[in-house]
Amino acid sequence: MEISSLSSSDTRGKDDLVDAVNTDDRISTLSKDLLLKILSSLSTKEVVRASVLSKRWGDVWKETSEIFMDMRYITISRYLSIDFSPYAAGWLTKVINDHSGNFERFTIYHFAYQCADGMVEAWIRSLIHVKHVKHLTLVNCFRPFLVTSILTLDLPPKSFSHPNLKSLHLGRYNLKDPHGFDNCWNLKKLKLIAVFAEIEVFNVVLMSCPSLEVLVVDLHCHKQSGLLKIENRNLKFVCLSCSQIDGIEVATPSLEILTVKSLSCEIEKFVIANPNLQFNRNYWATGQLYPHTSYYISCPPDQEKTSIGHEVMMSEPSEYMKVYASMSVSIDLTNTKEVDMLKEVLAAWPDEMQELEILIKNNSNAPRKEGETPIGRTKRKFWEETKPFPNGYFRVHTVWLFNFSGSKEEFALASRLITQGTVVMTMKIQPASISLSNKLQIEAAVTKLKELPKGHTELSIVMF
Repeated sequence: MEISSLSSSDTRGKDDLVDAVNTDDRISTLSKDLLLKILSSLSTKEVVRASVLSKRWGDVWKETSEIFMDMRYITISRYLSIDFSPYAAGWLTKVINDHSGNFERFTIYHFAYQCADGMVEAWIRSLIHVKHVKHLTLVNCFRPFLVTSILTLDLPPKSFSHPNLKSLHLGRYNLKDPHGFDNCWNLKKLKLIAVFAEIEVFNVVLMSCPSLEVLVVDLHCHKQSGLLKIENRNLKFVCLSCSQIDGIEVATPSLEILTVKSLSCEIEKFVIANPNLQFNRNYWATGQLYPHTSYYISCPPDQEKTSIGHEVMMSEPSEYMKVYASMSVSIDLTNTKEVDMLKEVLAAWPDEMQELEILIKNNSNAPRKEGETPIGRTKRKFWEETKPFPNGYFRVHTVWLFNFSGSKEEFALASRLITQGTVVMTMKIQPASISLSNKLQIEAAVTKLKELPKGHTELSIVMF
């Protein structure tokens, strides 16, 4: 709602005042649900400013379920040479205490110098155990030339243990010990970004959160000693960036997506116990240490929603899909739901991909009986469409096709990637088997692929 600005003219001053009053009246006539919906789309700074329009605004904002507080922008007044940033933390504490209900989501970005000793711990205690927040984000932001930029969290036991808290994001803190995570059966999603601690602290934190489904970590160990152990059986999505560690052991039978951004350990010290994520390519394969994602695409015919891992990856593509990264996917090309999921990921990729490994599941190669339909079949088949797959913009330098049998679906996918210019440099094909009949069928399919018009004339197609 926009208020007419007051004119300096004496002849219009009275009319402008009436307009302002009428606007306030119109705001007061809105329902509480509509006001809450409007306020939920505003930043906290805008919400507080809006409260001066009417007393009703001032009361309603205290019932908003989501608050985003960025204290980096509470600085020097435009009119007074006063730095208000040291008072921001106290004002935020008042916002939390004055709120009349529970929070669905609360996000705080702050500088270390804005928080007195114990201030962050007090926010955590109040938001989780008094206001029963479901999704909490606390980020201690970097500020150049600031001597003290990392805050140490000294948390009492079970600080993050509450049945309402489902997701937690901590950024740029030092964890003194793991006790704050004691008995955290409630957490489903955990993000620890630029968090410093000993490796033993990280391992205990992960053990204390057995219900985790999503784990995103950028960990910095104080000294290089020991292994990071990820053994949460319910995990579906893991994103790793770790420095100063000897190695990593991942034992997660339900894991669907593993993204490695950067690791300081060698490939021999990275062990993953998951039969679905055994790919030929990985973070170390290209020799360039590009970010790498391993994705076991799975969508049973009776499953209406896409997987949790897929939803997380698509929710923040700029976070998990990087330029010049590489990716390995395992897919059943007869399952149109899985094909659609692959299409969504590739279409969302921000720029060129370095490598794409496509491991075709064995059931894709199994012959179907007469009248049998593909799993998850819809009214159309992707190989019958004329639109580019995944779109007209996605490009990848090298594509590896493993377990290739020359089936109609496989040939259609490969031919799309070749003719529409998706593959820039090389397509490498590894057969599914070496039996004589299959070998002849595969060789015939590869020969046809080589004869297709290429989107890039320098593209080479090889079978190995």
